[in-house]
Amino acid sequence: MITNNIKSFILILCASVMSISACKQAEYAFGDIVAPSNLTITADVQGVDANNPNGNGSGNVVISTLADKALTYKVDFGDGTTQMVPSGKITYKYSIPGTKDYTITVSAVGTGGAASTLSKKVKVFVAFEVPTDILTALTNNASKVWVTDKDASGHVGVGPADAFSPIWYAADPNTRPACLYDDEITFTKDANNNVAMTVDNKGQSSLIGAATSYYGLAGGDGCYDISTTGAKNLIFSGATSSSTTANSTRVQFTVPGNGIVNFATGSNTYEILALSANSMTLRTIGADGNAWFTKLKVKQAEEPVTEKKLFWAEEFDKDGAPNPAVWGYDLGNGDNGWGNAEKQFYTNRTENIQVKDGLLKITAQKENYSGFAYTSARIQTMNKFSFTYGRVDIRAKLPTGGGTWPALWMLGSNIQTVGWPACGEIDIMEAKGNEPNKIYGTMHHPNHAGGNADSGNTTITNASTEFHVYSVDWSASTIKMYVDNKLFYTFTNTNALPFNKDFFFIINFAMGGTFGGAIDPNFVTSTFEVDYIRVYK
Repeated sequence: MITNNIKSFILILCASVMSISACKQAEYAFGDIVAPSNLTITADVQGVDANNPNGNGSGNVVISTLADKALTYKVDFGDGTTQMVPSGKITYKYSIPGTKDYTITVSAVGTGGAASTLSKKVKVFVAFEVPTDILTALTNNASKVWVTDKDASGHVGVGPADAFSPIWYAADPNTRPACLYDDEITFTKDANNNVAMTVDNKGQSSLIGAATSYYGLAGGDGCYDISTTGAKNLIFSGATSSSTTANSTRVQFTVPGNGIVNFATGSNTYEILALSANSMTLRTIGADGNAWFTKLKVKQAEEPVTEKKLFWAEEFDKDGAPNPAVWGYDLGNGDNGWGNAEKQFYTNRTENIQVKDGLLKITAQKENYSGFAYTSARIQTMNKFSFTYGRVDIRAKLPTGGGTWPALWMLGSNIQTVGWPACGEIDIMEAKGNEPNKIYGTMHHPNHAGGNADSGNTTITNASTEFHVYSVDWSASTIKMYVDNKLFYTFTNTNALPFNKDFFFIINFAMGGTFGGAIDPNFVTSTFEVDYIRVYK
């Protein structure tokens, strides 16, 4: 009985197995599950160069990744964004302003979802997206030159740190140091809307006394020799102050390097309070902790010297001594070296002055003469020729050597009754051999004389090897200085100033003194040549 039951079970089991075998479907294989290998990543930040080690501000990074047996790539850009990139190549744009580190993580995905992962760190600079109206007004979508708005009240001002207007002090027109008024600030926009700034301060910048140590200098408010050369790539951002849209654009920029725009306060970040196509007001917190303000305006296109009719001319076309009907001599060393501690003794000798080959030639020489170590010459037209208003062109070639100080200038004809500086002084051209090719134009008048005079300067080429035309255009409203018809300084004239009466000419060649500076011990001789003087009205 037991044996029969076992046989029956075996038969049933065999039948079941045969039934199952008859219903079995075909099997499908997925192959081996293999993670991609040899995964690599490159991440090239766009615009990297010596001046932009973290990119040009566009935020673009070209990412390339490759792995063996990868079907696709999953890229985590490190800023909260993840994207599938089948080709393994993508240009990704980061958008957070500033310079930041990002970790790019790539997962190379293979069969069955198996993945290999690799990460790479990048540092990316993203420029603040400057509003279009700001860019347009600042750069004209190309390049625009700005200067101090010296004719505006409050073109320089100061107030407490939480102020957005110059509560404590607002400068009257044309009352700040002259070096502030000749600065040219150029803003230039590139194709990526990045803005670079260049500052031509003509060699000097206006500093507040509290900031001089910040620039490695010492002293109070005034003009200081500071280099502002080179383009500065500005870093824009939203304003960090408590300003509102009612008193600010809420946009600020930071200037790399010494941070100087035109008025140096020991700061490098400037908030744009107001900006239009022609004017701009900036605010910064100075080294003294106060809010400083400056107003700029767009520089007008240079205009040629006004065309007028010839009124008087000295052509120096007769060899010999200068025409005695026009020129007189100042002889000797004057009072305290003509008031400037000059080292020369002026003579009327042919060795020092003569007209020859159509040129006035004034020669300074190193020689012992009447107790002085140098000789030269100085002539003037006082009581022989003078005039009021007009344009003056003087063509001249300058001498060379440390300590040389040639000058073409004018004094008020009433100097013998009112004295200096009440008579006024117009320096059409002054130069010093210790600063080759740098040309000064200066106005001396009460409270603005000597080292406190109103002055501008420019740098030219070949001042001592070629002739250049030095000009002044003098009217009741302005006195403009030019070199070769290029305007470099404008002074505002008023009826309260002494520049509204007759002036006479002076031509001289000094050595040393308060302006000429140290004399080169190897100096022997040099000649200052004048081709002509022409007055137009």
